[in-house]
Amino acid sequence: MQQQEQQGSGAPPRRPIGLGGARGEKGKKKLPSPKEMVAHYESKGMQPQEASLKVIDDLQNLLLRVVTTKKTNDINNHHLLRLESKLDSKPGYPQTLAIGVVSGAVVHALPHLASIWNYVRSSSTSSSG
Repeated sequence: MQQQEQQGSGAPPRRPIGLGGARGEKGKKKLPSPKEMVAHYESKGMQPQEASLKVIDDLQNLLLRVVTTKKTNDINNHHLLRLESKLDSKPGYPQTLAIGVVSGAVVHALPHLASIWNYVRSSSTSSSG
């Protein structure tokens, strides 16, 4: 029933890009050839020139969709690469934990180091004087 509605409009049935009748290489379905598309429109009562122009229009629209999709994918890939590089430049959980442990040890050891330094300084000034 849906097929009859689409055929009545004079346009070939709408199919997603890459889908068609027979399977081609790598399991993808082939799109109809330009000759098959012209024959389809001619079977709907169009003159050969009118059918050819309709096929050209369909192929241009398909090309525009493919190019637009590729540009969108390129933009998305670029954003993902930027995000990934930002994440790679930040330390992970183990590195962050190690930095925290070392800083905690340094902060904890500072008072002891200060008292040792004061002891060494006071002993060197008392022995020289």
